[in-house]
Amino acid sequence: MTNQLKNILTLILGFYFAGFFVNAASAQSSSAAELLKNKELSRRSSSTMDNPYELIENWPSLLPGQEWGAAIGLIPDDTGGLWMMFRSEPPINYINADGEITRSFGDGMIVQAHGFCMDDDGNLWAGDSGPFGDDPSTAGRGFQIHKFSQDGEHLLSLGVAGESRASETTFIGPTACALMPDGNIVIADGHWPRPSNAQQDGDRLVVITPEGDFVREVGRMGSGPGEFMGPHTLAYDAEGRLFVGDRSNNRVVVLDQDLNFLDDWRHFGRPSGITVLEDGTLVVADSESGGDLPGPAISPEGGPGSVARNPGFQVGIRIGQVNGSLQYFVPGTRPEGMAADNLGNIFAGLTGGCDVSPSGGCLQKWVRK
Repeated sequence: MTNQLKNILTLILGFYFAGFFVNAASAQSSSAAELLKNKELSRRSSSTMDNPYELIENWPSLLPGQEWGAAIGLIPDDTGGLWMMFRSEPPINYINADGEITRSFGDGMIVQAHGFCMDDDGNLWAGDSGPFGDDPSTAGRGFQIHKFSQDGEHLLSLGVAGESRASETTFIGPTACALMPDGNIVIADGHWPRPSNAQQDGDRLVVITPEGDFVREVGRMGSGPGEFMGPHTLAYDAEGRLFVGDRSNNRVVVLDQDLNFLDDWRHFGRPSGITVLEDGTLVVADSESGGDLPGPAISPEGGPGSVARNPGFQVGIRIGQVNGSLQYFVPGTRPEGMAADNLGNIFAGLTGGCDVSPSGGCLQKWVRK
C-alpha cells in the first residue's frame, strides 16, 4: 500500500470515527435532556384534572417542645381527627379535629417509623423499617413491629432488633400493615433502599395473629404475578380484596381474600400510600415519581444507584374507585404517608418539603371545597 493510499484511508477513518463520537454524544445529550424534561413533568404543581379539594392552612399544631418529622403513618377515626406516627419524638400522637395533640407516646422505641394500623381491639401496630442505609448509630435496633394500647402501654414487639432478614421471627423491614377481614394482621415487608447488611431479596407479605403469632408469608421478590418489590402500603375494600402499593414496581396490585393475584394497575402512579373508603373510593398517593432514588437492579429503571424512578408520571394524590376508574387529582403535594376518612377528608403525610407547606409542617389536611 502506497503512502498516499494510507493517508486517504486514515483521513476516511478519522471522519468516520469523529462522526460516530459526535452522534453518540448527541444521542447521550438528547437522552439526558429527555430525562430532565420527564422529571420536570413529574414534579409540576398544576393539572387540568378535576380537583375538588383544598388545603387547610396551619393545621395541626405540635406540643411545646415537639419538632416536626416525616409524617409516615396515619389512621383517621372519622371524627376529623387521626392517629399520626411521625419520625420525631414522641412518635405516636393523637390529633383531634381541631388539630390539637391530646395523646403522645413511644419515645425512643423506633429508629425509622414505617407502617401503622389498628386491630379490632383498637390497639396500634407501629412499624420500624430500620435505617435506609448503613448507619452504625442504629446497630441493634429497628426492623420490628411494636404493639401499643391507645393509652401508650407497650404490649409486645415482633422481629429481632437490628436483624434484617425474612423469616417467621424476623423482618427485612416492615413498611405497612392492615387489619384483615378475619381479624389477623397483614404486614408489607421489604423497603427500598436498605442497608448493605440487610437481606437484599425476600420482599413479601406476612400474616400474623393479633397475639403476634406467625401464620404465613405470601409472595417473593420480583415483578410478576404474586411477586413484590418494596411493597409500601396496604388497604382492603368491602369485598375483602387487598390493594398493595407495590412501589418499586410502579403499580397497585390487587389480591383476592386468599392473597392470590388478581390484577395490577399502573395508572395510579408510583404508590406510597393507599386508602379505600366505605363507598369504594380509592385514594392513592405518589410521592416518588421523577425522583432520583436507589433501588434493586431488577427494578423497571435499573439500579442499584440513584435513577429517576417512574419519570414523567406526576406526583400527587389520585382519587378513583376500586373498579380502577380515576376521577380526581390533587397536584402540588407529595405525601408518602396518606390516609382518608369517610367524612371526605384526606390526610397527607410529607417526608420532605415540610418547611414550605402551608399546613405549617409535615401533615396536611385536605377537605372538599
